[in-house]
Amino acid sequence: MIILTASGTGGHIYPAIAVAQFLGQQKFNFLIESGRVSQTILDRHQYPYTALAIQRKKWGSFIKGLYQSYRFFKTHPVTHVYSFGGYVTIPVVLAAWACGLQITLFEQNTIPGRANRFLARFVSKVCLTFDESAKFFKRDTIIGGNPIRSSYLPDPIVDRLLKQAWLYKRCCLVFGGSQGANPLNSIIEHHYEWFESQEVCLIHIMGEKAYKKRYLDQPMVISETNDGFVKRIVVPYIHDMQRLYHWADYVIARSGATTVAELIAYQKLALLVPYPHAVDNHQYYNADAFVKLGLGLMVEQQLLTKSVIKDLFSFDQKVETLDLSLFDGWKTLLHCDT
Repeated sequence: MIILTASGTGGHIYPAIAVAQFLGQQKFNFLIESGRVSQTILDRHQYPYTALAIQRKKWGSFIKGLYQSYRFFKTHPVTHVYSFGGYVTIPVVLAAWACGLQITLFEQNTIPGRANRFLARFVSKVCLTFDESAKFFKRDTIIGGNPIRSSYLPDPIVDRLLKQAWLYKRCCLVFGGSQGANPLNSIIEHHYEWFESQEVCLIHIMGEKAYKKRYLDQPMVISETNDGFVKRIVVPYIHDMQRLYHWADYVIARSGATTVAELIAYQKLALLVPYPHAVDNHQYYNADAFVKLGLGLMVEQQLLTKSVIKDLFSFDQKVETLDLSLFDGWKTLLHCDT
């Protein structure tokens, strides 16, 4: 059995799901903390998991989680542990180390999380997405990329979006990550008419909480011309991002690790607006690494203007020089393990 462990955010759980998809019929189980969004996501995917009662800043729960994890490893035939970051992985990895198991640490961000920096001394391998991360680890590392999902959950909302009669040929997708982004939403909303003046169609994924506050229970908000051509659609959340990436010519988004990995994989021109309060400002450095690949632009939130967005629409992409195989190295790593 293979164990996948990740904290509750989409940036951690989605790469773990990508690995689960790659494992296919091999037996695996997730070890996660209870009551977080990761539990809901795994329920949707119908993947097996064990939820641990671990809570941030409550050290008693970490000791309990360490005992639960150790007991799990002693009562199940585990061969490998793949850890994707976040505080829940600390007791899980320590228990796996105490049991003498093979452990691989995945680091998605350019600035490694504190849990991964601490746990690196207890694991067999460390797999990085970017070269920039290596300096934070006092051991050899592997550049393998950030696993992204090969398939996404069915999404009837995407079916509706792609069947629309879009007014313009150029299409832009805007989103703020799995939880949305209120400042980014406000800036984009303020410039809706400007996008129309540039003849750019827009799909704006607002985030469920912000959308409900703004539009209540409407499934989507469609802005169209008198003759039925669509200029803009606002939606709360999308499960099947893959099809929207194919739809979009341009993307405006935050620079979480999963977003950056998906943009690289689908070779999308993007303007990244890092979340300014991310731990260690890691979204800024994710965006900086993305820009260095020649795939787009970055702007700090307070400097996002029409002029900067317009620069995106005239950006000269250089993907022909990008070796995308560098970002699939994790597959070779897993092949060696299994």
